[in-house]
Amino acid sequence: MKKIFFLSIYLLCFGFFSKSYAQIFYFKNKIKVDFKESSIKLNQADTTIGITYDLKAAPNRYYKARLFYSNNKGNSFKGPLYSVKGDIGDSIKPGKNKQVSWSFKKDNPYFDGKNIMFKLDVIEVPKIATGGPKYALRSLLVPGWGDTKVRNGYNYGVITIATYSCLITGALFQLEANRRYNRYTDRLANSSQEHESLYKQAQSSKNLATAFFVAGAGIWIGDIIGVYIKGVKNRRRVASEKRKLEEEKAETTSIKIYPLIDGQSTQMGLSWKF
Repeated sequence: MKKIFFLSIYLLCFGFFSKSYAQIFYFKNKIKVDFKESSIKLNQADTTIGITYDLKAAPNRYYKARLFYSNNKGNSFKGPLYSVKGDIGDSIKPGKNKQVSWSFKKDNPYFDGKNIMFKLDVIEVPKIATGGPKYALRSLLVPGWGDTKVRNGYNYGVITIATYSCLITGALFQLEANRRYNRYTDRLANSSQEHESLYKQAQSSKNLATAFFVAGAGIWIGDIIGVYIKGVKNRRRVASEKRKLEEEKAETTSIKIYPLIDGQSTQMGLSWKF
């Protein structure tokens, strides 16, 4: 009985604390930027400064990186800088040895490089999900699978692990309940008290099995319903945004025709709305 109990705890803990699924529910992850000061190089020939940095953050996500500089010992920063290229912008992925090249004369013709400090601001770019209710069928097959298309996260494998962990643990308790009940019916106990204890233990294992089965089924069914509801909301939002864009397009291309005044030629004006 103790082995099954500890195994069930292990399965549940593995499901919730596995590194592969540490940020399943799209918690704000830690972002760390390491500048390599020794690799910051000035190229006077083409008036550029090269910067190397490491970006440590959750994988399989994109980040927006903006470069700033200070020439007053970090009391204030200027930027974001526009004359940059390389691993900078709106779609940066984590990794080492990221390269940025800044054409400083384009942004500041009077830049002298004295007391310079750099700062790189990095924020996560949220994923905008557009999946519809049809993806509930994915969660019907595998719990958590449909969430990857309808929610703003990237990985919902913890739902899969939690569901299967509950079901497997329930099956183990069910096997233990059957084993104890068979011993009870075979009257293998040496006394009436032990015989009655076997029945109570079998019933206890049966109750635990039922609890884990209900928990697993609840997670699975809840995920299917959740994916369907979120998919319906996504479909409505996408349709609303599309309709709004079409209305704005129709408004910005409308033409007003003015009538003839005192025999003058017809005037045509283009009315733009922003």
